[in-house]
Amino acid sequence: MKMKDNDPSTRCDQSRFTMRINTELLDKVKADAEKNKRSCAKEIEFILEQYIQSLPKE
Repeated sequence: MKMKDNDPSTRCDQSRFTMRINTELLDKVKADAEKNKRSCAKEIEFILEQYIQSLPKE
């Protein structure tokens, strides 16, 4: 898969962004990520995907 020109480690179907998150919440996400054998970033992506899928269809 082709990489983005400005970031060689990011695929063209991905985007990078930085966010601030409450430390206690992040600790909980990290614990769940470890249980699910995922990175923290992948756990957050999974949570977001589940949330989006739960929204009513337009």
